[in-house]
Amino acid sequence: MAATKPQRTPQEVEDIIIRKIFLVSITEIEKTSATDSRIVYLELTAAEILSEGKELRLSRDSMERVLIDRLSGDFSSTTGEASETPFQYLIGCYHRAHEEGKKIANMKDKSLRSEMEAVVRQAKKLCVNYCRIHLANPELFPSRNSAGTDAKSPLLPLIFAEVGGGSVFGGGGGGVKSPPGFLEELFRDPDFDSLDLILKGLYEELRGSVMNVSALGNFQDSLRALLYLVRFPFGAKSLVNHEWWIPKGVYVNGRAIEMTSILGPFFHISALPDQAFFKGQPDVG
Repeated sequence: MAATKPQRTPQEVEDIIIRKIFLVSITEIEKTSATDSRIVYLELTAAEILSEGKELRLSRDSMERVLIDRLSGDFSSTTGEASETPFQYLIGCYHRAHEEGKKIANMKDKSLRSEMEAVVRQAKKLCVNYCRIHLANPELFPSRNSAGTDAKSPLLPLIFAEVGGGSVFGGGGGGVKSPPGFLEELFRDPDFDSLDLILKGLYEELRGSVMNVSALGNFQDSLRALLYLVRFPFGAKSLVNHEWWIPKGVYVNGRAIEMTSILGPFFHISALPDQAFFKGQPDVG
């Protein structure tokens, strides 16, 4: 009779899931035998765990430490490919956590399933939290490739993809998609201060994207993105608290609002002809 395969302990399953989500290993053997070149060996993390007298295994208690070490290090030489930006890495982690969650849902052991679901929830929460931290303070985890020099928010393509409705004028998310649930979790953060700077930057980018755009141009994606953001309570609060919400000054008229407020460029879009200096493109005549 064939010997039955020994069942993994909850701690072993937890370790495997965390390593899969964050693409890390804490033993050189794991790194050497890994089929995914993106997996990195966290040597210092492993040394710290051993120095604390703990078993060399990842757990919920060490999850945040692992994420910080992974974000802080430069592993491009060990992976043999250009490093992802911190944002791309965190989005990837959230996606992998989502995929692991789908696998966990099929576990027959209810107790084990409940424990592993908690692991996935914690991993997702950490990814979202560190996305906020990175977007508000990009200098904390600087990018080490040319893609990280783009001043535009990497959130905007995800929002466009989320709200894109197949505009007849083109546009949309360009194939970049947010993992299911990521944007909802990001923008429903109860800490307004952590989101305000990110949201204000997004509003300024959306404003700039429709400046000098006519009714024949692609303004729908930006308008949908604006509507998407203001449906979140903190999204609406951030918009009305923006310094460009209402122009200040003695001579404030409709034209001043169009030119200087956040919503002004959206109000300016019209099929009616305008003065040559203020015309949007494509020209409506």
